[in-house]
Amino acid sequence: MKSTRIFSSILASLFILMILGGAVPVAETQPVAPSSDGVIKATLQVSIPPAQVRTWEQMRAAALKAPAAPVPSFQSIPFLPTMDDAAYKAHKDKAAQDGALEAPTTFENRSAAPLAQTLSTEIINFDGVDSVVAGNFTPPDTHGAVGLNHFVEITNSHLDVYEKAAPNTRIGSLPLIYFFRYPTSDFTPTYFYDPRVIYDQNENRWIMSALARLDPPTLEQRFFFAVSQTADPLGAYYIYQVVTDIFGRVWDFPQLGLDRDAVIFTANFFYLTTFIDARMFAVAKSLIYNGSPQTLTPYMFTGLVGTLSPPLVLDENPNTYLVAAQTNDNKVTIYTLANSAGDPPTLSTGATIPVAAYTIPANAPQPGTINTLDTSDCRFVNAGTQIGNSLFQVHTIKSGDFAKCRFYEFDTVNKQVIQTGTFGRSDTSFDFNAAIAANRRKDVFVTWSSTDVANNVNAEVRYSGRLHTDPVGVIASPGSLLSGSNTFYSANINNLAQRWGDYSAVSLDPSDSRGLTAWIVNERILTNATWGSRIGRISWPPYGNGLPAIYLLLLLD
Repeated sequence: MKSTRIFSSILASLFILMILGGAVPVAETQPVAPSSDGVIKATLQVSIPPAQVRTWEQMRAAALKAPAAPVPSFQSIPFLPTMDDAAYKAHKDKAAQDGALEAPTTFENRSAAPLAQTLSTEIINFDGVDSVVAGNFTPPDTHGAVGLNHFVEITNSHLDVYEKAAPNTRIGSLPLIYFFRYPTSDFTPTYFYDPRVIYDQNENRWIMSALARLDPPTLEQRFFFAVSQTADPLGAYYIYQVVTDIFGRVWDFPQLGLDRDAVIFTANFFYLTTFIDARMFAVAKSLIYNGSPQTLTPYMFTGLVGTLSPPLVLDENPNTYLVAAQTNDNKVTIYTLANSAGDPPTLSTGATIPVAAYTIPANAPQPGTINTLDTSDCRFVNAGTQIGNSLFQVHTIKSGDFAKCRFYEFDTVNKQVIQTGTFGRSDTSFDFNAAIAANRRKDVFVTWSSTDVANNVNAEVRYSGRLHTDPVGVIASPGSLLSGSNTFYSANINNLAQRWGDYSAVSLDPSDSRGLTAWIVNERILTNATWGSRIGRISWPPYGNGLPAIYLLLLLD
């Protein structure tokens, strides 16, 4: 199979524009200067046309009317690092050849052993969508969220809805082109990528987003997002689009966050393949949750550090904190967003939080092949969890010869680390593609991907977590949601580093008022040329029952 470089023709078209004098002026590519009072001034406004209302029945009918088409050939969505491609490859090569990092600081913790016995008498989880059904895009960018009665999985170009109750029937399945179909005369997307979905537990709404691109690619690009009218994911939606190409850049790796008043969107911006900055805008829930009949023009903040991750805020905190981890650094950048539903909101200049030094991890080796799995860079790939003055996040770093997951609890007021630590399957495993969620008591849930050549383990879906009463800085490694595949992954025969991730998801179950239940979704290997996904539920026991243990509920496919 031959890999398709999706952005190649886009870049060629942009180069032509440069020759013809149509390029964005150089001055526009510079970061926006902050004002003297420590507040970043927004200088751009996004144009979001009035909402279009679409029901699941309309979406499904459009899909049924579409002519049958063959499953598309293997399509690889490239990763855009916030550095030059050659520099990124050099960092990856160096990580594979080098030994250990600099010695970690004293607040670095590590635990590969379980804190308590993993109770697995009912090993329960089920298969999600696979690459054949979803359109043969790689990586899948598995993402999902849990609601009152459903789990929604979103992957590159596909959306799937499952019942939470056994036997976890898939009751809805659509290509994203039919879900996000937006009636315009000048843009007809043919595939969607970088998808996200979250569930607003306060308002009982689903929010979904994805980038859209024409095929064959052109300069045109759109960012779509949708808000459900009810808690039913098979109900009606307000569909919105943002015309991103008017900024003259490639909008990439969008992320989706939420606070008490607004939905928050972030993305990386590129000119050709050159990273410009990270950007952010927020839209009041009161506007998009009610299907605004007028064009919305929220302010966009530019000149921010990439890759910028918004949080999911669990309380009524008037301040919302967004964080970014650079490729190789000993600090994290944090921004404070106030009056998020305002016109405009207030965004502080970036402050720094000192952390243990980190750098790009090596790619993960697989048993039986020279092909590795791409572990990405050190960015925060998902929304974190904000509760009180704490913000929980996780990313992948180089630790000795291995890739490991490192989690943090940041003090957002004093700009310091409350606790941090690395975790993984074993001392010889490569661990990456992590997601994290915390509840109001600061109990934590995580999922990640792991390979372990020394123990002949192919990529598996792992889970863990911690109670707030556990030793500081420690997340145990109790078990796998899905044990390693019998085969390695080698979908792209023209590239030794196989695309993987770029992210997974874990979300708190709104049906559990204690906050002790979460659902996860992550990528798995189906065959050595196709990916699958795995969905499961994790529950902590009630407080007072001893040390933490994780239960997996048997969910039959």
